[in-house]
Amino acid sequence: MHKRIRSFVIFMAGVLLGAVIYSNAKRILPSPAAQTTTPRWEYRVVTAAKEVGVLGGTKGNVDSDLNRLGEQGFEICEMTQSGSGISYHLTIVLRRPRQ
Repeated sequence: MHKRIRSFVIFMAGVLLGAVIYSNAKRILPSPAAQTTTPRWEYRVVTAAKEVGVLGGTKGNVDSDLNRLGEQGFEICEMTQSGSGISYHLTIVLRRPRQ
């Protein structure tokens, strides 16, 4: 009988401790609804096309454009390439938090 009572007391102490911790956490931590804000983004699109020959591309221009936009705080959020082989069309979408 003592073991049952002792087990019950330990169980209730755990329940009470959990309730105290939960109520303190609700007061200290902000609610998740207050933490979620919809970010506003500013977007840029960089495109490049290479039609003829292996050396006829504009890789240097794309690199410099991406480096310049990276310095301005943009990050790549999507990239697509259409075509294959020696001709292609490349589209890169960049974003940064709206300032």
